[in-house]
Amino acid sequence: MKLSPNSEISIDALKGAVLTNKKGFEYRCIDLVISITNENLLEPVIQAIPLDEEGMEENLEGRCLGFQFSSLKGWSIQLQPHNQ
Repeated sequence: MKLSPNSEISIDALKGAVLTNKKGFEYRCIDLVISITNENLLEPVIQAIPLDEEGMEENLEGRCLGFQFSSLKGWSIQLQPHNQ
């Protein structure tokens, strides 16, 4: 995922965003968490639910997937408007 230098985005803005990987599979972001690596480094992890061909969330029985932010090279993200 390519970001502009010195850009900022709130965690709330990511919630509900649609992520698309290089193969075209889509996921809905439900949260962003921070993982501590074995080297004691902080790694942002996006928690997401897979979407089917119609954009509906697949039933994972309450489970979600975690994607390390550093592994999202080549992915796109579409932010969703939030009511304020």
